[in-house]
Amino acid sequence: MKSFNLVLWLCTFCLAALSFKTSSQQSYKKMIVGKWQPVSSTAEGVEANGKRTVHHSTLSRNDVMQFNADGSIIDSGQIYFSYSIDPDDKTLSLFGNTNDERKFEIVQLDKTTMKIVSRDNDQYRGEPFRITWTIVFKRK
Repeated sequence: MKSFNLVLWLCTFCLAALSFKTSSQQSYKKMIVGKWQPVSSTAEGVEANGKRTVHHSTLSRNDVMQFNADGSIIDSGQIYFSYSIDPDDKTLSLFGNTNDERKFEIVQLDKTTMKIVSRDNDQYRGEPFRITWTIVFKRK
């Protein structure tokens, strides 16, 4: 009888965990829909020798990205035209007009704030160069 209760408890726990994961996945897709204004954009580069370069971009009040439920974007900067979200690893993929893709990790997404981070490795003067781009949005 004890083993039956244990199996029943494990099944209930697994179902509860699965339903929570499914609802959080759906909520990311729903929560991103709307108009977002970038309020901070910081790019940081680190060369192989450890030298750091940080660049803070100047943003305009007219900069707005509207994420639509169908996966399209209305971007005032006309850089990105569509997006997708992989809810398993919280990845936001933004697609440009030539279908080039830039992936961001969703660090924060709630009713008022979205923070996304892109990490990439490149070559600079023949040496590895690590780039981290962080953008913070406020819901408009």
